Amino acid sequence: MRKRKYRITNTAKILILEFLLSSVGMLCGFTWRIQSESKKWDNLIYPGIKVANIDLSGKTKAEAKKLIQSQYIDPLLKNNTNVLINDKVYVLENSKLITNYDMDKVLNAAFNLGKNLNSYKKCELLKRSTTHQYNVFFEYNENYIKAFINKVEESVNKEPQNATARKINDGTIKITDDIKGEKIEEEKLEENIKKEINSRYSENIKIQVPIEKVAASILSSELSSIDTNISSFSTSFELSTDERAHNIELATSLINGKILMPQETFSFNDCVGERTKDRGFVEVPILEGNVSESGFNGGISQVSSTLYNAVLKAGIKPVERTHNIMPFSYVQLGLDAIVDWNNIDFKFKNTLKYPIYIDAYTQKKSLYVNIYSNSSLTKRKYDIISDVYETIKPDTKTINDSDLPEGQVSVVQTGYSGHKVKVKRDTYENGIVTSSDVISYDLYPPISSIVRQGAN
Repeated sequence: MRKRKYRITNTAKILILEFLLSSVGMLCGFTWRIQSESKKWDNLIYPGIKVANIDLSGKTKAEAKKLIQSQYIDPLLKNNTNVLINDKVYVLENSKLITNYDMDKVLNAAFNLGKNLNSYKKCELLKRSTTHQYNVFFEYNENYIKAFINKVEESVNKEPQNATARKINDGTIKITDDIKGEKIEEEKLEENIKKEINSRYSENIKIQVPIEKVAASILSSELSSIDTNISSFSTSFELSTDERAHNIELATSLINGKILMPQETFSFNDCVGERTKDRGFVEVPILEGNVSESGFNGGISQVSSTLYNAVLKAGIKPVERTHNIMPFSYVQLGLDAIVDWNNIDFKFKNTLKYPIYIDAYTQKKSLYVNIYSNSSLTKRKYDIISDVYETIKPDTKTINDSDLPEGQVSVVQTGYSGHKVKVKRDTYENGIVTSSDVISYDLYPPISSIVRQGAN
């Protein structure tokens, strides 16, 4: 059986053609509407675009610029930025603060958003109306900001106050609490000023100042461990002149009350300071060998030597110490520590586990130094031993003098014996020596005797 053939009639062909033409027409119309719609926005800013929170939808560049200038830039420059600190307001003038801004750059970015898309994507963007936010960024007068911050710091910054200790009449130590200081966080304040201006759009800008609490370097909790006298030493200046006694009393008052934290180093010269007339010191004859000179340092080395002995008896060794060329009458050989401003210093480091407090005073021509610290340290006792292991006799130098009668002798310089000294410290616990340490080996050189002898 033969298959029957089907043919498309002319009517069907016409209908198909009409459908295709209609579809093409609809597509062309749709495309034309999309292109037409997107073309309307070629010179306009797309919907949902804001600069400084100002809606610029449908605005030309010129209109947008005018709007931003009048509604944002001009009011901002006329107003101030208020910095709030503890209920006090510090004012920054925005007209002085802001030196420039990039409105054209921001406007270009806002205007060009979506302009490089094809027609269909542009249409999709127009229908979505997604919000896009842009900010105007500013350039600032850095010198004005720094001057402002310096002014605020002078008003706000407070130095922390260290805890203090002082001996009261009953011999105990009274501790005064430390007080935290306050300090403006400069970098954060500058950062906040710029950030707020860049991100806020109201006329009044208020900024809270970031303040950092600054802890004191000496806390009352640390000083509370000071509860007893752990060592003492005294010397007499009964035979001193009034001028020398004055210098001793002044230098003693300057080291009194000094607190030394663990691992902190004490410098006698730093603590007492330069010995000058303006600071209350007086000139005193100072004997160097057999030569007497006048200086403001007279009597000061007795204070440093007395302190040195108290420190040794507290179980602490010196970091820097120099002995005199001649023995002093007020301490044993090897137990002196001389000082001279900008030349010779006496230093020691607090190697104890606790802070120490120096209690120094004069009374009835005697100088007393007590070292206070924690009572647990009294379990150990220290014995300081000065061992003169060699005495060196001075030689005599004779000068023939024809102006003197023959055989007559005149002493020009009195000679003194020299000494070699070893100082050691024995440590006792429960009455038993647990260790013995050599503190120093000192040489006090002999001083020659000089005489003139009559000769023909």
